[in-house]
Amino acid sequence: MKPTLTSYPSASKGEFPERPPKPKCSFGYELHHGLIAMVRAQPFSGHDNENPCQHLHEFEEMCSCLSISGMTHETLRWKLFPFSLMEKGKQWYTHAVESTNVEWDELKDKFYLAFFPMSCIISLPRAILDFE
Repeated sequence: MKPTLTSYPSASKGEFPERPPKPKCSFGYELHHGLIAMVRAQPFSGHDNENPCQHLHEFEEMCSCLSISGMTHETLRWKLFPFSLMEKGKQWYTHAVESTNVEWDELKDKFYLAFFPMSCIISLPRAILDFE
């Protein structure tokens, strides 16, 4: 089944398009099992010893090397990201995705806030004050 593209009016003509649906909800694309396996090879579980910044950096780097005809990179990230999560990370995603708008950056920000270790957050002001 091929995806259908919706035509939106031009904003330059004074017409403002409605926002398209969340990319993660689009249908008609099939992700090859090899892509899913590649993403699952570096999972994030949400444990305190894991670095959410590193996980997202590696995930986005991997996605930047991938391309599916007719799919934007943002949609690809939305579709693959849940496969990179396990345990607490997967539980967080299930709840966070319900309140997230279309923007990938919004999901990233929520991910950072949810999993950035509190010990690092507490030490940041001290590091700034001690900076020479």
